Amino acid sequence: MYRIEIDRSLCSGFGSCAELAPGRFVLGPDGIAAVPEAETDDEDVLEAAASCPMGAIAVYDERGRQAA
Repeated sequence: MYRIEIDRSLCSGFGSCAELAPGRFVLGPDGIAAVPEAETDDEDVLEAAASCPMGAIAVYDERGRQAA
């Protein structure tokens, strides 16, 4: 299980996260990324977080260690 956090102050709305893990990340009406569900088993969130050019996405494993 992964827990996703987005630092909205860093997000530039680039959208790679939403492209790589659709449904796990969405761009809101303000153009900033959001997560409909903060926890998931979907490993695609790791690649999506790594693709963020602003480093706005952090993904934590079930032990609370940062996975991405």
